[in-house]
Amino acid sequence: MRDDDNVKIRDVARALREPVRVDASFNERVMHAVREMPKHSRLSFWRRFAMPRTITVRPVAASLIAASLIVFALVGLWHVSDDLDRAAKPIAKAIFPPKVAPDQHVQFVLVAPDAKKVAVVGDFNGWDASHSAYQAQHRGGGVWAVLATVPVGHHRYSFVVDDSLWVADPTAPRVVDNDFGTTNSAIVVEEQR
Repeated sequence: MRDDDNVKIRDVARALREPVRVDASFNERVMHAVREMPKHSRLSFWRRFAMPRTITVRPVAASLIAASLIVFALVGLWHVSDDLDRAAKPIAKAIFPPKVAPDQHVQFVLVAPDAKKVAVVGDFNGWDASHSAYQAQHRGGGVWAVLATVPVGHHRYSFVVDDSLWVADPTAPRVVDNDFGTTNSAIVVEEQR
């Protein structure tokens, strides 16, 4: 069987080596068949946009499309205005700096009859008990007072008695300081007019 297969393969190979004879109209028949084939789908997709045609628009569909476009435009304007507002604020502050209110004088008073020394500490002086402007003076009868400058705004503060005991102001509202868990006093300093 192998010999028969080899003979067949040789005959096929010999036949394939022989030149093919084509009549003169072959080229014309092939090109005609190619022209009759359907157009490539990609070309027809682009041609759809290039060819003039009539479009029918229904009022309901047109209204929905117009409303969608208006909503889309309004949302876009809203985002743009937010972005412009965020971008413009630092520029406006640089050109027109906000009026800085001057520090205000505040009287701090503590009754501590056994105290030898009293100081006021708070977020307005970096919680510094040694700051000279916040050292209270003994006024007699255990009353300690200091007239100190404090910036306008909300502040937390306490008294430090004898450099060791922190005491909240008994006459002021209290707040818990989250840093150390101690109770401090709160004060709101407003600009004097």
